[in-house]
Amino acid sequence: MKLRPGALEWREIEGQIVALDIDASEYLAVNRTGTAIWPLLVAGATSDELAARLTATYEIDRESAGRYVDEFVASLAERNLLESDDVPPAEA
Repeated sequence: MKLRPGALEWREIEGQIVALDIDASEYLAVNRTGTAIWPLLVAGATSDELAARLTATYEIDRESAGRYVDEFVASLAERNLLESDDVPPAEA
């Protein structure tokens, strides 16, 4: 998964990501958990890599990390902030 180039302008401020969704002209605040995986999303990473970062950073179990990643990625996909090849399929 990778953030769509040109979709956002963002900065890390005091351990939190603040981003401007350029298409929607809306500001987004990313919590510290999302901030931990943000650099991987900028560079491009798999769901497993994102979850592994969370388990290492916050000492949470893999299942919880995977759920958080799925929810976070789904919220980015809903806003069209991921590259089109990375958009997860809709749940049935």
